[in-house]
Amino acid sequence: MQVAEAREILCARYRQVMLWFILTIVFIACYYPTFQWLDFKYSGDESYFSHGYLIPFVSAYLIYLKRDELAHTVLSSSSSGLLIILLAISAHVFGVLGYINFISAFSMILFLAGCSLYLLGSAVTRIIAFPLSYLVFMCPVPDNFINLIALPSKSISTTIALKIMDVIGIPYIQEGFRIVLIHSTYIVGAPCNGMRSIISFLALGALFVTMTRASFWKKSLFLAAIPPVAIALNGVRIAILLLIAHKYGQAAASPESYLHDGSGLVVFVIGFILMIVVNRFMHEDKKS
Repeated sequence: MQVAEAREILCARYRQVMLWFILTIVFIACYYPTFQWLDFKYSGDESYFSHGYLIPFVSAYLIYLKRDELAHTVLSSSSSGLLIILLAISAHVFGVLGYINFISAFSMILFLAGCSLYLLGSAVTRIIAFPLSYLVFMCPVPDNFINLIALPSKSISTTIALKIMDVIGIPYIQEGFRIVLIHSTYIVGAPCNGMRSIISFLALGALFVTMTRASFWKKSLFLAAIPPVAIALNGVRIAILLLIAHKYGQAAASPESYLHDGSGLVVFVIGFILMIVVNRFMHEDKKS
């Protein structure tokens, strides 16, 4: 009797391993073209999603943090996972045939959620729901959507930068996004639209939200405040570049200059520190 039970357990484990293997092969085979597209979107010189390479590792680390809870969770299987897998593959096929790559990218997350439901069960999937959902930040959104937001974002940032110039007292003439200074001219180009900051800060903000004990509405307010704050910080960055152009010349503030990249890093650090401070304040307020 014990031999039969042991054999049944071994068979069950063998089937489980085979299912993992088959679904892994299907995932790689189906989404290999999508991986190539993601690499192309991440590695571009003016990519808004260069952080995408890090997102899977962050997601894996978030799952690792839940290891104790997962260790005490009973594994099961949900047939609804198969339906979700089929839905994900259907969406992927639609995206490939229609050359709508971002649909294929988002369908990967759906595929992984379906695998979790089918192979691990609803209890485990519920625990790792946020780490799986966090993979959304590795999926580039359509360029048309980015461009729709980028123009008003750049316009507001430029206005903020020029208000700062007014306060400092540096004369200029504005011709759209072309700022004529005394000894140089600076053009607010596409890299200065603030979208890179908005997207990266939203990804960071989502992490901070999971680590704070604040109420739901405070978390929502925190996330909602990220885009306008990012735009304001981008305005500060443009003002810094205008000051550099005013003092050291147009070449010093050009995209090829290390000062151009350095100003972006400084603004990112400032934004990161602000998020830490606000998150800490929210956490302490909740505890009190």
